[in-house]
Amino acid sequence: MTRTETIPALTLLLALAASAAAPAAAGDDSWRLKVSGVSAQSTAGGGSDSSLGGALALEYRATPRIGVELGGLRTEFEKEASVQLFTTDFVSELDFRMTPILARLNVHLTPGRRADLYVGPVAGYVLMSDVSHRYRPGPLVDDIPFVMPAEDRFAWGAHAGLDVQLGRGSSYLTAGATYLDLPLEVRVPDSIGPDGRFSGDFDPLVVHLGYGYRF
Repeated sequence: MTRTETIPALTLLLALAASAAAPAAAGDDSWRLKVSGVSAQSTAGGGSDSSLGGALALEYRATPRIGVELGGLRTEFEKEASVQLFTTDFVSELDFRMTPILARLNVHLTPGRRADLYVGPVAGYVLMSDVSHRYRPGPLVDDIPFVMPAEDRFAWGAHAGLDVQLGRGSSYLTAGATYLDLPLEVRVPDSIGPDGRFSGDFDPLVVHLGYGYRF
C-alpha cells in the first residue's frame, strides 16, 4: 500500500468513526495494550517505497483525557532506482531496517465515547540497521554489494490516533499516523567525503491499524 493510498483510507476511517456519538461502556480501565500492522514511507524528496511492519504499544490513562504510551515498531525499507544507458539497465537497490522506540503523550479529545480521538507529541530513539546497497551494472554482470553503517538517532514528531470500541467488551480497533523528524546518516566505505559520513532527511510517516485491549 502506497502513501497516496494509506492516507486517504486513514482519513476516511477517522471521519466515519468520529461520528459515533454513543458513550463507551462503563468500567473504563487504565491500561491499554495495542498490537498493529504498520505501513511507513519517507516524506523527504526521493524517499523510499512504502514498507510494512508491526508495532506493539502500552498506554496508561492517567486521567480520562491524558494518557502516556510507550511502544516500538519495526519495519524494513527498500528502494530501487534504474537508469538506462543505450540498451543496458543500470539498477541500484537499497534496503535497511528501522526500529523506533517511542514515547507518546496522548491528549484524548473525545473521552467516554466509542470513538476516542487523540493527538499529541512523540519522541524516542530510533535503531537503524546497516544500509545494504546492491549495484547491478547489467544482465551479464554479477551484483556489486556493499554495506553502509547507519547511525542510531533521537527523533521527535507528532501523532494522531483513533480507538473505536468493538461491542460492549474491552476490545477496540486502533488506527493512526505518526510523523517523525529523523535524519539518516551513513558511513560510506572508501568515501571521499568528510570522515566518510553522509546525511540527509528521512522523516518517515508511519500509519498503523490494529487491535487493542483495555485492562
